[in-house]
Amino acid sequence: MDIAEGLLFALLWASATVATKFALHSCDLFLLTLIRFLTVSVLLLSYTYILKNKSSSFPSKAEFKKLFILGVLNVTVYMSGYLIAIKYVSAGLISLITAVNPLLLILFSAIFYKRKLTSAEITGVVIALSGLVLASVPNLYNSHATLQGLLALIAGIAALSAGSIYYANSGLTLKKMEVNTWQITIGGLLFIPIVLLNGANNFIIPDRHFFLSITWLIVPVSIVAYAMWLNLIQKDSVKAGLWLFLTPAFGYLMAVIVIHEKITVYGIAGSALVVGGLLYSRRKKTVVAAISTVE
Repeated sequence: MDIAEGLLFALLWASATVATKFALHSCDLFLLTLIRFLTVSVLLLSYTYILKNKSSSFPSKAEFKKLFILGVLNVTVYMSGYLIAIKYVSAGLISLITAVNPLLLILFSAIFYKRKLTSAEITGVVIALSGLVLASVPNLYNSHATLQGLLALIAGIAALSAGSIYYANSGLTLKKMEVNTWQITIGGLLFIPIVLLNGANNFIIPDRHFFLSITWLIVPVSIVAYAMWLNLIQKDSVKAGLWLFLTPAFGYLMAVIVIHEKITVYGIAGSALVVGGLLYSRRKKTVVAAISTVE
């Protein structure tokens, strides 16, 4: 049962990039994301503070400041870079690059907290980065990715990693569900001025692609997959973290099947190296169960 649950979680979580790219010609992606997050925010606020009112607590003024920073880093900046990349980078490559977030956490912790990297971590980082280079170069050469898109995605992932480190050292005593509710609410609301400034490019075509995309992103990804993630963490955080390592391979596979991206030897080899590097970097160590709560 745990294996089936883990596989389903990894599949649903990995589907976010393909689901977003699916709506590329039906709705401006920033507008799509605003609709998605405001909807999820209303659902989370209702669940947290109406259905579970007695066991939930509102953040204090000091906590709101910390939640604002988390919302900016983990939602607004991360998703902005991610959405720019969606337009210029293949879905399979985005899945691979996004999956290296745990490695950035390792590097950032070494830089900002003077933590010495283990040989396994260094080797894992080198293997995974080699996989990314192997998968990226042919995409750049064949116009399936642009440098602008790759840089935007890297900047977004760096913001997400910084947000994770900030949260770990923030001293917030709120429950994880409460933190996630407020960071999504704050980060989602900050998309309103972005959408307004982007007014000339806003459009929405209420066709099948739009409704399938927004429904999938809200229900299976934002609600079902995240609920499964919390359940997996509660059972065993080490095993839960391992399921994340399947998402780059699943993401690449879904890009090929759903939106018919070309499968290449470079992509397969790159996926294998990224997954292998991620696994090797956690060798003989407890897996840090870090996940983007807004994918």
